Amino acid sequence: MKRYVVLIPLLLILGFAATGRAETTKVLINVVQEQGDAGSSALIKETEMMIAKGLLNKKYDVMTSDDFSVRNGFSREDVDIARSGSIPELRKAAAFNDAAYIVSAKAATRIQQEEVLNMQMNKAVTSVAWRIVRASDGGTIDMGSVSFSSSGRSAGEASASSFRKMSEEMTQIIAGKLPVTLSAKRAEELAGYKASLTPKPAPVATAATPEPGSPAPTVVAQASGQVSPPPAAATSEGPEIVILNPPATRGFIPVVTKKELNIEGMAIDPAGISEVRINGEKVDHDSEGRFTHRLNLGSNQDHILIMAVNTAGKMASKNLALDRMEDKEAPEVVLLRPDVTRGFEVSLPPKEKSTMVEGIVKDASGILFVRVNNQDVALSDSGHFVHKLALDDSTSDISIEAADVHGNINRKALRIARGGDGWSLSTGAVPAGPGRKPVLWGLAVGVSSYSSSSINLKYADQDALNLEKFFKSQQGKSFSEVHFKTLVNKDVTRNSIIEAITHHLGQAAPSDVIFIFLAGHGTQHRQSGSYYFMPSDADFDNLLSTGLRMSDFEESVNILSKNVDKIIVAMDTCHSGALKVGMRGAGGGEDLANSINAASGLYILSASKAGEASLESDEFKLDSGFSGHGAFTYALVTAMSGQADYDKDNYVSLNEMFQFVARQVPRLTNGQQHPYFRMQGTDLPLIKIN
Repeated sequence: MKRYVVLIPLLLILGFAATGRAETTKVLINVVQEQGDAGSSALIKETEMMIAKGLLNKKYDVMTSDDFSVRNGFSREDVDIARSGSIPELRKAAAFNDAAYIVSAKAATRIQQEEVLNMQMNKAVTSVAWRIVRASDGGTIDMGSVSFSSSGRSAGEASASSFRKMSEEMTQIIAGKLPVTLSAKRAEELAGYKASLTPKPAPVATAATPEPGSPAPTVVAQASGQVSPPPAAATSEGPEIVILNPPATRGFIPVVTKKELNIEGMAIDPAGISEVRINGEKVDHDSEGRFTHRLNLGSNQDHILIMAVNTAGKMASKNLALDRMEDKEAPEVVLLRPDVTRGFEVSLPPKEKSTMVEGIVKDASGILFVRVNNQDVALSDSGHFVHKLALDDSTSDISIEAADVHGNINRKALRIARGGDGWSLSTGAVPAGPGRKPVLWGLAVGVSSYSSSSINLKYADQDALNLEKFFKSQQGKSFSEVHFKTLVNKDVTRNSIIEAITHHLGQAAPSDVIFIFLAGHGTQHRQSGSYYFMPSDADFDNLLSTGLRMSDFEESVNILSKNVDKIIVAMDTCHSGALKVGMRGAGGGEDLANSINAASGLYILSASKAGEASLESDEFKLDSGFSGHGAFTYALVTAMSGQADYDKDNYVSLNEMFQFVARQVPRLTNGQQHPYFRMQGTDLPLIKIN
């Protein structure tokens, strides 16, 4: 008996688990082609299948528009309307197939032909506007748009690649919005909606016994289940979208030269407008469907996707092409391997037969090719490449060539030095003539004390003062003359910085070296997105008049670069929306450096990458005269003091200095801060040791 006492509850538990087993979420995927789009309908169907396959791999159950079928309550006309993207009919199709959610998307592709490096290339831009809807009640879970571009030798190759990227992104979006397991509540709601769709036979009235002499009743036969529904109210095909601004040219493509664009238009529909989105962002509209929106344009953004939904759930979209200024910037090549030293030389043992060449290529327009010693190398989606280069006795250099889709080319040459240590000084890197030491002109700016004490820093002013002390100690050693100006705290205003750059640094001769250092808070204007360095008297509510906009700083540096060959800019500042005491603003070092259009011989050093804080502490102490420093300045001065002389040639070059700083700062900050370095020109031997 005891066995049965134990066994019966176990069977009951197993039986309950079987009947209450959770269902896998089923999703209906329906993608349609934008009206007037010249893309392939086969690609549209392939897109459905690629998204469906991706969701299946993520353990969802799926169906596509090919799975629609005629049944009682869902006619052939209903099937066609559903496949056109009608949400009401898609809800029916989903419910009849037990799909709890619907993904309705409308895709369009534009093809442009470009001649790049004497090759005819095709650029495809594919955009898709999408909605995720509950089948049970038609409620929208989310909606938006994505866009991808790809280049290829043929239009078909370019289109297929852009559709593939778009499908992968859509799969990730859907998976991020929908649960893999359907809840009991959603299953019950779906079952209720499905039951409401099944036509019910009309009730048959019971014939009453006629009175004597009265006419016989008329009998009307009705086929079970064939009840004619009441006439449906007329519905629109979807909103009409009218663009009022920007005005179209004769080619119907607005020409845009600014980074911001005001978009004005109307969404017109008799049923009324429920929602308007521009590039996926919801925008306000009035009762007549009028909308206006200020859009920040990316460097390579050449289209705007506008979508509108009426109160009946019908969606329409319009893809507005933009004629942007031609991209004339060559790709940026960042070399990771092999290590280089001054003069961009690579040291290799005499009998080395191969070396690994590794790097990252960046370009907003897209990369056409990367070549190492005229050999094409594979490039990942993130721009990373690795290539094993075979070497022989005749190999004297390593050349890296990168081209973007507009034909802009960046070439980087590395000379191979053979021998015991292999290092030698490139004569082209010496900033002054033989036998003559260069002249240094310096400006250090550091703000620790602000008009609002709540945002004060501790050591930004000491960073500037220590750099002045270090460089003045180099007079007669590394430099024949040192002319250094330092501004700290209340002496730092917008005008004083510009004046020091113009009048003090403006005295430098072409063969001299200029060093500029900024330390303090930086911030980004919430509306314009412009970057500002914050002087001591800066008003965060009035950046335009009190902050130093980086475009003004950039202009001053560019003017200097026309007359001076070597300019070094070191920035221990960044932009942040929430400044913290003890931190110099979170983020933006890399973004700030990139905002400067580097001229020949311009070197940019930033304390941290975007999204990181620039840290300071009393633990970062260089000598007894200062109570603390920022991690960046601490590593910078330590490197120039001799610890960065990796090749033991008694010089610390900029490249050696950054290699030291790049290693030390993450260690000092426990991985919270990673400096950034950008060089345009040959490596510069900066400091002489001993």
